[in-house]
Amino acid sequence: MNIETAFKEFLIEKQQILNTEQQKDYEEVIDLFTQFLNSYAYLGLDTEDAKLFDNLYNTADKEFCDIFGPDYIGTYDVEEFLGDYMLREVLTDVDFLKTSVKIISELIDWLHLKNIMDDEDYNESVNILYELKYDVPTARELAILLIEYIKSHPVNKYTEELSGDFLIDEIEPGIFWLSEDLVLGQALGPVIVSQEITEKAKVGWTICATVGKTDKVWKPIGGAYVYLNPTSEE
Repeated sequence: MNIETAFKEFLIEKQQILNTEQQKDYEEVIDLFTQFLNSYAYLGLDTEDAKLFDNLYNTADKEFCDIFGPDYIGTYDVEEFLGDYMLREVLTDVDFLKTSVKIISELIDWLHLKNIMDDEDYNESVNILYELKYDVPTARELAILLIEYIKSHPVNKYTEELSGDFLIDEIEPGIFWLSEDLVLGQALGPVIVSQEITEKAKVGWTICATVGKTDKVWKPIGGAYVYLNPTSEE
């Protein structure tokens, strides 16, 4: 049984207890998870599996979910899908993000019940999903607040501009201390925002935005979206 088949079985079982609208949500979330796995999960394969994937992908037009079984779904995939992919790649609202965490939680329960996911991966996934239940929708709420703040607090003059993915290193009321470690490795701060914004944020989250420097402080001037960084290992 490959991943594609397992997901179909999961949806068939759920259809028996869901109304039409709920079925659409489940189908959409599972479709998005499939797209994510097909696009990124191969990056975590070991050498032997990577060779198998490359061969079947290039010669038989097979995707990751066609080739591998559901036992290849791990905690890292769950965390990356909900905490990164859904926040960066999918334009959706807070309610659907909450629904997505719920559905993936039920999928993980189902995989464990079917003896596909072992106890160790299952327990780790449950713990992470407990955090994601709060963090994923809150990260989207934070992004919305940042966009609204930028619109209501325009910065007309600044001496320096920097765009990128900024890790939140430290939080004070109304102040972020950030670092852009993907390219320049530059630390910057204080970044002035509202206290409401900093109350939503967590150290270790990443803000993708443009900031401008005015005098000795930085202010957000463009963007933004927020995503989480995985805590589990591949």
